Amino acid sequence: MTKHLQRIAPGLLNRIRPGYNPVMSPHSSSVAPTAISLENVVKQYGRHVAVTDLSLTVATGEVIGFLGPNGAGKTTTIRLLLGFLRPTRGVVRLLGHDMADPMAAMAARRQLGFVPDVAGLDGAATGQQLLDELARLQRQPPLDRAQLLAALEVRDQDLRRPMGRLSRGVRQKINIVQGLQHRPDLLILDEPTEGLDPLAKRALFDLLRAAQVRGATIFFSSHVLSEVEELCDRVALIRSGRLAAVARIDDLRAHMQRRVTMRLTGDGAGVADQLAVLPDVSGVTTGDNQSWRFLTGDLPATLRLLATLPVADVTIEPPSLEDVFLRYYRSERPSDE
Repeated sequence: MTKHLQRIAPGLLNRIRPGYNPVMSPHSSSVAPTAISLENVVKQYGRHVAVTDLSLTVATGEVIGFLGPNGAGKTTTIRLLLGFLRPTRGVVRLLGHDMADPMAAMAARRQLGFVPDVAGLDGAATGQQLLDELARLQRQPPLDRAQLLAALEVRDQDLRRPMGRLSRGVRQKINIVQGLQHRPDLLILDEPTEGLDPLAKRALFDLLRAAQVRGATIFFSSHVLSEVEELCDRVALIRSGRLAAVARIDDLRAHMQRRVTMRLTGDGAGVADQLAVLPDVSGVTTGDNQSWRFLTGDLPATLRLLATLPVADVTIEPPSLEDVFLRYYRSERPSDE
């Protein structure tokens, strides 16, 4: 991975000093505080409660995925993090700054990179104008702009055209550059791969990994579960305005059943009865008494049974993040956030 990062963004990796400590902020000589802290946060609109009792701590240098169906409270949470909304109750802190304090929020935003929905960008401005204006508002020099443009293969002629005349993929690339160009300590990304082709997605992920290596914290909101699974250390699952789970992906999987597919060399008479007495087995199906599929939550017991059967072939699949997601959200009904 390092060789690939060196190829697409050598300037970014060259700035990672030997012996760099990822808990040190690039903008400070002191140890950085917790990157994100939500303390019993509630946001209410009249009688409607958008989010409630949100408590979350994200360590400096961590990559956390933020998942939930439409209407679960993802957008509201991101707006609270950015200080675009004030919580009805509770405290939001970014990089140690209380986002309810205007001066503290301004200081936090100088160290923050935000990649929003590309539809919110000014379609009349050229890409170059957009990058320059946002860098000015950020009050930080665009240290990594050239390397980011090269890594994402944004052409000079694209930067000279109005954003509204560019393809969605090119607009999204420029959107990503504006969020990363000032080398932020904290990145908040809202569906950042929308409109990107597979090569651009791979380049983005390599850039995000380089950012993590230099010590940046990444809050990654996405509906593409495979992307979250590949990139993130932990996931936070929000449902109906509440955090349903916050854990490492492997820990969430540990509580899930595994899929077992097996084929026997002979007749499987009696196998159904043997599976029925195993703990935490469900979804048993067979077509011809030779091919079997089922879910198991007790792998050792299942392996002991398989050792006694005439097994020709067997596949045991670990639960995916999609399985975890469906477990928490199967009964969820979408609504407006």
